[in-house]
Amino acid sequence: MTFLTVAVLARILTADDFGIASIGLIFVALLIVFQDFGVLSAVVQRDTRVEESISVGLTLRWMIAAACMVLVVLLSPFLADFYDNPDLTAVLVVISFTLFIQPLAFSSLATLTRTLSFSRLAVAAIVQSLATAIASIALAFAGFSYWSIVFGSLVGNSANVIVLLYYEPTFVRPKIDKGLMKELLGFGLHLLVTGLMAFLIFNIDQLVVGKVLGITILGFFFVAVRFGRTLGEQISGTVNRVLFPTMARIKDSAQKLKTGYVQSLRMISIIVFPLSLGLSALSSPFIEVVLGEGWTLAAVPLAILSLQGLMNALIAPSANVLVSIGKPKYMSAQATVQAAIIVVGVYPAAAYYGVNGVCVLTTVVSLGVLVYFLKVFSSVFKVRFFEIARPMFPPMLSGLLTYVFLLVMTSLLPIGPLSLIALVFVGGGLYVALLHLVSKGRDVRDFTNLTRRSLLNRQEV
Repeated sequence: MTFLTVAVLARILTADDFGIASIGLIFVALLIVFQDFGVLSAVVQRDTRVEESISVGLTLRWMIAAACMVLVVLLSPFLADFYDNPDLTAVLVVISFTLFIQPLAFSSLATLTRTLSFSRLAVAAIVQSLATAIASIALAFAGFSYWSIVFGSLVGNSANVIVLLYYEPTFVRPKIDKGLMKELLGFGLHLLVTGLMAFLIFNIDQLVVGKVLGITILGFFFVAVRFGRTLGEQISGTVNRVLFPTMARIKDSAQKLKTGYVQSLRMISIIVFPLSLGLSALSSPFIEVVLGEGWTLAAVPLAILSLQGLMNALIAPSANVLVSIGKPKYMSAQATVQAAIIVVGVYPAAAYYGVNGVCVLTTVVSLGVLVYFLKVFSSVFKVRFFEIARPMFPPMLSGLLTYVFLLVMTSLLPIGPLSLIALVFVGGGLYVALLHLVSKGRDVRDFTNLTRRSLLNRQEV
């Protein structure tokens, strides 16, 4: 749905529209990090006073939302001046109302997450995507320019809340308990720091591009980010929703944790290597056919950021396991160093090498983070590095060979819808055949069985 929404909007809106909307979306993402403060994770992992914790967590959500809204009203004119765009003042204020939408379903979200009701959470996410797409596209056709993205986001969040309340109509009253507040905030402090570092890691490049290279170039970059990182974000988001509450319940068994982590890497690799490498290889025809010739400046950034999306998807399980086993210090250290490198390097990268330089910088840093986490878990689980990384090798080799094939074919075939569709199907078939050969049938068989069990709603413990 993200692909479809951005593709359609790119045919209607301008790069300036995307640039303005992206600034609003980025700053509201920062406010959501503050609003959460790790409280949801703190509630999910608790074994005692759960209902009271939900009530206190809801109070904290409302209090932080009110404080953030005051800050937005005060700071939005200065941010508009900083980016030399007066339209940003109203955009930032309006989109910040998301902060008051999400707490309405806090108790429902906490309960569904604790009970591992992932199918219902998935339905809520799907409805949110559909609502966002329909509202944004309809408003764009009606001539609302960048406001179509802003209001589409608000509609999507509202739809998500409605579905969560439908599935879990748990209404709790806000409660003040200083002791519980201290416990929740104490647990969430590490997660807040990590969340802020993650915000810098994934958003500072867009903020700097908007300032150094202008709102229009930011629009091209935003579209490349949406397509390039989307695969990684969607996969990692799914993994995050599932892994943390699951790992929290098996945290006392090192062997189960190791198995869960390694098999998560393996299954993610099977799907993310062909998708990300395929999109990278086909970035130019994809941009021209799907978005139009006016977006060709986004082709090279898309090719690079697709690789970053791959890294981010493989990094996702690490944070969940580290938090569930009570070792968030590794994650905090990684996030701090990664954020520092990007903050220091992104401005010169943008100033001297443009958007492509920014993409290369952030992608290389993500590769370093992936290697770091593999080393950490080889130490935590007391196994060799190769034992942790080995399950990724068959999908990686199959994906790289498919990538080379698609690059060669892209240079030989004329760009058009038919050739793009043909390359997608041929590339997919080639990857499956290579994966079957390299893994001796194991990866294809296991992934097929996992998919079948998931569709049949079966669980294995």
